[in-house]
Amino acid sequence: MIPLTDEEKMLLDMALRQDSGKGDLTSCVFDGEIGCAIIISEDDCVLSGLEALDHIFGQEGAEVQFSEGVFPGSICGKGAVIATVKGPMEALLRAERVALNVLSRMSGIATMSRKASDIAEKASPGTRVAGTRKTTPLFGVLEKRALMDGGALPHRSDLHSLAMLKDNHLAALGGGPDAVIEGVRLLRERYGPYIKIEVEVEDIPSGIAAVDAGADIIMLDNLSPEEAMNASWKIRGYASENGRSIVMEISGGITLENLGLYAGHADVISMGSLTYAASIASFKMEYTSEG
Repeated sequence: MIPLTDEEKMLLDMALRQDSGKGDLTSCVFDGEIGCAIIISEDDCVLSGLEALDHIFGQEGAEVQFSEGVFPGSICGKGAVIATVKGPMEALLRAERVALNVLSRMSGIATMSRKASDIAEKASPGTRVAGTRKTTPLFGVLEKRALMDGGALPHRSDLHSLAMLKDNHLAALGGGPDAVIEGVRLLRERYGPYIKIEVEVEDIPSGIAAVDAGADIIMLDNLSPEEAMNASWKIRGYASENGRSIVMEISGGITLENLGLYAGHADVISMGSLTYAASIASFKMEYTSEG
């Protein structure tokens, strides 16, 4: 398991405080009593959020023991016991809902990410799937972890991770190929060669301009599969003729159903739906007298 960052721990602690910071009017009746519970998957899924689960219960004074073969990114069958939790009954019950909510959300994202990654790999070996910044405010850092547990790339973690000229940046610079050239020029003037620059384009002339300007990554956005194929072929060919090596990304309206039609034309397929449209994977906690 990859240890949680301080930021992730802080967010999880905030979630706990929000739910039980004023006290638990019900579970206090178990004051001092030690108990044991098991966490069971109610869906077939790819597991993510195990580090968070361990942290949440640990903060309440309980100990989590994961079942054999359970690790981030592992496949879990419906009905499988993924962990046993021991500690004060009050702590188990106080942490239960927050822990299961995080586990469910992250495992749902990891499951969809695995499906998308498998589709892309089958259609075009080597093509990777990535998430986007369409994440839940404050929870995005954990959603990015879930993407990686599912085999997808996290893309930018924040605005400082990569310089990315998007449609509104380019519109503010006047639009069209000239805006692409000017935007890349301004970024290179400020940062030199020490950052990577991605440019979002919707047509071939803007893609050609991005190559000429020295962009490292070109994202084809909101194109049909046929349009993406044609644009990718022409932009890649132009880059090759001019001794440039670029990374080609495709994004915009891509779903699990049409992903395979795009995969052969890009190095990376980015999908906001991996986070905003992923269904949760359901889990439950059951008290047990064992342990």
